[in-house]
Amino acid sequence: MLLAACAIDQPAFPVQRFLTGDVETMRSFASREAVDGPGENLALVLNVAAQCDLMQERLDAARQGFERAAQIMTTWATSGGEATAAIVGSESSKTYKGDPYEKAMNAFYLAYCYLRQGQPDNARAALKRGILADAEVADESFQADNALLFWMAGRMSTLMGVSDAAQYYREAQDAHEFALQHGARGDSPNPVLTDPEAGNLVLLFDIGLAPEKYSAGEEDELARFRSRPSAVTRARATLAGRPLGVSTILVDVDYQARTLGGVEMEGIRRGKAVFRSVSRLAGIVLLDQAARSRDHDRARTEAIVGGGLLLLSLLTSTAADVRYWPTLPSSVQVLTAQVPPGEHELVVDFLDASGRPLPGLRQLRRITVAEHGESWFLLHGIGGSPSSANWPPRLRPATR
Repeated sequence: MLLAACAIDQPAFPVQRFLTGDVETMRSFASREAVDGPGENLALVLNVAAQCDLMQERLDAARQGFERAAQIMTTWATSGGEATAAIVGSESSKTYKGDPYEKAMNAFYLAYCYLRQGQPDNARAALKRGILADAEVADESFQADNALLFWMAGRMSTLMGVSDAAQYYREAQDAHEFALQHGARGDSPNPVLTDPEAGNLVLLFDIGLAPEKYSAGEEDELARFRSRPSAVTRARATLAGRPLGVSTILVDVDYQARTLGGVEMEGIRRGKAVFRSVSRLAGIVLLDQAARSRDHDRARTEAIVGGGLLLLSLLTSTAADVRYWPTLPSSVQVLTAQVPPGEHELVVDFLDASGRPLPGLRQLRRITVAEHGESWFLLHGIGGSPSSANWPPRLRPATR
């Protein structure tokens, strides 16, 4: 039981290095943890490494990492030993599978990787899994309110020539308005959702860092989130000197972390806290009765049961699992535009709350907009290089 109570800590990710744009240090750390670190953290470190791979244009490695993480995160089954450890010991003694918002973000990045490789069908399948993860926890169902996943699924349906795109767009609009009503950041009406199929150029932006997870409460039974402020609030794009506009939020990751279907959730483990308190009290009462009883057999039984309950209360840890995906953005924002095919110079400025460009964050990129279909680009509000996708993908000549 003491071994089962051992918690698995959050890896010491070099977040500050990541914030300065040192993506390689973060990727190397996560990759080493995937090999040498606790197996219970595998999905967590795979996600971090894959996100860094995507920022550095290691597309195959990114897709494989997100796929491996998804296989762990989307499996509800746990071993009997893990279940016992999570009940008697620390919640973080079990395999990390992520909160619903983390599963949804894994689905988003995996879908983008599939799109990059010309697989909109697999991209839509990943998005559908993310939508389910956003709405369901074990046997409980909640309102799905991640508009980004619905909207992207609609775009994938359009690329596939499937007729259900309109339904996904309606769901995206409903999810967005629901999230706004329950405290999410964003615009209403949202220009991207007002005309969801507009534009042959789609710009996605990772902005800021998602909130940090920490424990609170008398028994450390609550998992709470505190925001990590960022000076960046929006992105503004210019293509070949032509202003394209300002990005708009399609998923507020801070809101997604704090809530589930609009309901505030702090990862509450009150059940374990109550169990520990009741067990401790019952054990003390029974031991007291055993000391006072004149019936030897009854006193022996009360002493055994009372001692067992007291011991169990002492061994029961109510600490919440505070492991989290530390490199996720605070929001994912979108900007779409109709532009001429061909090569262009893309200029992206990241803006503060007053709408002023932040010095040192401007990105200049040469991009190619496909003659047919759509071109997607993912850019990051902190260090690293942008990722891009043209649909349909262009074949590159073989090189020696």
